[in-house]
Amino acid sequence: MNKKGIMSLVSAGLLASTLSVQSVQADTNKSENVSKKLIDQHMDKPLQKKNLNPRVLNDLKNDATHSLEKAPSLSSSQNSKQMNSSSSNDDPLFEKEPNNDFNKANSLPNEKTIIGQMLPMYDVDFYKVNVPAKGALLVAGTTNSPAIDLAFTAAEKDFKDNKNLIYQGSDYSDGVEVQVYQVNKPGTYYIGATDYEFDDDYDDNTVDDLYALSTAFVDNVAPDKPAVNRVGNNDKVVRGKAEASSTVTVKAGSKTLGSAKTSSKGTFSVNISVQKAGTTLTLTAKDSAGNVSPSVSTKVADVVAPNKPTVNKVDDNDKVVTGKAEASSTVTVKAGSKSLGSAKASSKGTYSVKIPAQKTGTTLTVTAKDAAGNVSSGATTKVVKH
Repeated sequence: MNKKGIMSLVSAGLLASTLSVQSVQADTNKSENVSKKLIDQHMDKPLQKKNLNPRVLNDLKNDATHSLEKAPSLSSSQNSKQMNSSSSNDDPLFEKEPNNDFNKANSLPNEKTIIGQMLPMYDVDFYKVNVPAKGALLVAGTTNSPAIDLAFTAAEKDFKDNKNLIYQGSDYSDGVEVQVYQVNKPGTYYIGATDYEFDDDYDDNTVDDLYALSTAFVDNVAPDKPAVNRVGNNDKVVRGKAEASSTVTVKAGSKTLGSAKTSSKGTFSVNISVQKAGTTLTLTAKDSAGNVSPSVSTKVADVVAPNKPTVNKVDDNDKVVTGKAEASSTVTVKAGSKSLGSAKASSKGTYSVKIPAQKTGTTLTVTAKDAAGNVSSGATTKVVKH
């Protein structure tokens, strides 16, 4: 596949269509002009850096630049044997020809640099990189020679556009370009590189003219918001599910009540102090990369029954039962299973329940029910003779 073909294919990939080499060559000038325009539009999109740590960009640029500085010439047979291998983790890899198609792509691990040449004329190089999760794929490219006008792009295999790889923009400084892609599905993606010249068929590249490509993966995807079980006003633990191995934090307003790491299955248990019914708790999950999930809120449920009421003496002439119960609770008086009356306690907890006069010796049972429906244990009293 020659240079003119691959540049048009790159453009076609960005447009989510497929062009054959033959159709491109049938109208070379037109395809070259269209390719150049489309690729320029693609590369010139400015990168929004607010979601990327500047240190990551700088480290990637430095890796590519330093690898080129210490890279040997690839002209000797000895160096040719070293291609696509390195002696230590810090050493760059070297391209291994042929790698001019998706199926022949060299492997390029994340946080490694690969050194290549644009030889022979119209050379095209493909590399494949594994992206382990949703996040940002960063690709840096640079060259040690003005003879190479390096053009590169990341793509899905065969330039298919399944919306799994979304171009976010590029940043260029100090001779290094960094392209950023948002990856929506983990998997293998490809980087195509070529010498971006259309002026003539003269090739001034030599064996000492090299380019470098580096990749990095950044987890910039926040966890989903946690799922939280009901929390009662007698609970000292908040339980639920969140992203595995994330850290879940529970707050009441701006006050942090507790935090804990989720299990490998995503379950969590966060110890907190007992909270009043109606208190709003806010939970978030933070992953190991520091991405924080949207928050989820839950109100502390009233699950604690009121204390049993106190009851004043009731005689066989009384038509009102009085006493004290939980403030604003509903007090009910029964004789056996028969309800004699009910009334709401005041804000201070006093109550007065109207009943018909009862015979001496009748046992009255008095209960209090709060707004959440929790019912106290019953307080009993016997009707006395007046």
